[in-house]
Amino acid sequence: MKPEHMRGRYSASAQFFHWLSALLVGVAWLLGQLREDFERGEPRRIVDFVHVSSGQLIVALLALRIIWRFIAPPSPEASPAGPWADRAAKFAHILLYVLLIAAPAAGVVTLFADGKPMRLFGLGEIASPWVKDKALEHSAKEIHEWLANGLIVLAALHASAALAHHFRLRDDVLKRMLPRWIAE
Repeated sequence: MKPEHMRGRYSASAQFFHWLSALLVGVAWLLGQLREDFERGEPRRIVDFVHVSSGQLIVALLALRIIWRFIAPPSPEASPAGPWADRAAKFAHILLYVLLIAAPAAGVVTLFADGKPMRLFGLGEIASPWVKDKALEHSAKEIHEWLANGLIVLAALHASAALAHHFRLRDDVLKRMLPRWIAE
């Protein structure tokens, strides 16, 4: 049995997956927004590489997060806001996970539809399985952008809910996901 001060807290691994995912989503989204502001050539290639690599890491971390949830599930804690808030939180978490996979998947389709390979962290690449298709590339890019923007909006709502729990409801929802040295 965990000591009292450890009950309900997410593990250090879960916290690491959560905060690194949040950072990578922010980096990938910001680079996607600012891409056109970078000069063509090497600066833009670097931005594209970091953007795509961030997306690949997001997917890898999501897989690890899901595996970790089965190995070490978080302690369920009822919300003081009631059962409807618990259901809404569960739905939001599932939707976050769906968007964490769907946005990068649409990005891969965009790359392949443009006839470009997907570089794997500079270690290799996967060639496009399709012939270049400008219409598909345009549609996939639009979907990728919508999904990425939806992910950012939902992540902002998620963060807002955590802050509301902390400051308004005065519970430990936010502290459960913070490293101990920050939470105390």
